[in-house]
Formats: sequence, structure tokens, C-alpha cells
Amino acid sequence: MAGFVLAKEHILEAFSPLAITDDAAARARFFSDTVAPDVTWHMAGSAHSLAGTRHSLQAHMDATFNRLGARLRGPIRFDVTRVVVDAQPDPDGRWWACVETRGQATRKPSGKPYNNEYIWLTAWSREGRIVEVRSYFDSMLSEEVLREPVD
Repeated sequence: MAGFVLAKEHILEAFSPLAITDDAAARARFFSDTVAPDVTWHMAGSAHSLAGTRHSLQAHMDATFNRLGARLRGPIRFDVTRVVVDAQPDPDGRWWACVETRGQATRKPSGKPYNNEYIWLTAWSREGRIVEVRSYFDSMLSEEVLREPVD
């Protein structure tokens, strides 16, 4: 995207598939169309099992979403609640934005709700794809879910 300028509307459109929980192909568009395969994904913290930095989308999926997903009845529905975009790109030409979401799912087998809040500080390439994420969330809640049985 020559002359790409990150705007709130671009982010809302890009994140919209994450609110879809009953159509796996539609939801997958976020990861295939928006996130670079070699994304650097930082999970903030040091005292929980999801913490760390991964250097590919697949590594991040395996370390986080797939582990949580095995303990949920369906995918996490992410609803964007706020977007803040930097006014200018950084010296590397990347645009930064802060995306706040609410995540909702149902835990299995207990049926308890999984309601988490997330802040993703995202770096966007000149092509309009996410190349870096710094994720902040209720890690205590996530750890509680990870201690539950898979079945």
C-alpha cells in the first residue's frame, strides 16, 4: 500500500472478523489478511505461563490461543472498545496503534464465563499489516482457565 496511513477505520475493519465466532473461515481472515506471519508478539509479564515473546504467528498461536482454546467451548469473541492511533509513523515507517478489546467465551467443562480485557499495542507495516504486538491482559484469569481440564 503505497502511501499507507493508519486510520481508526482501517483497524476497526481489520479487527471485525474477531467478533465472529460461528464462521471459522471469516474469523481466520484477521490472521491471514491482517497479521504478518513473522509477527513479533510480546505477552507482557513474567509470572504467568503465557508471558514471553514469539517471533511468528504460529508460535504465538501455539503458546497462547491454542492452549486457551482447548479449554473454551468456542473461540474468544473480541469486541473492540477503543482505538488510539499515533499521528505519525515511527522512524522505521511503522504506524503504532493501541487497540482495547473485550474478550468473551465460555469455559469448558464448567460453563463459567471467560471475560477478559485486552490492550494490544500494535505496530503496522507500510503495507497495512500488523508486524508487532505488545499484549496486556488479565493474566490471572487466563492462568485460572489454563489450570482447568481440557475436557
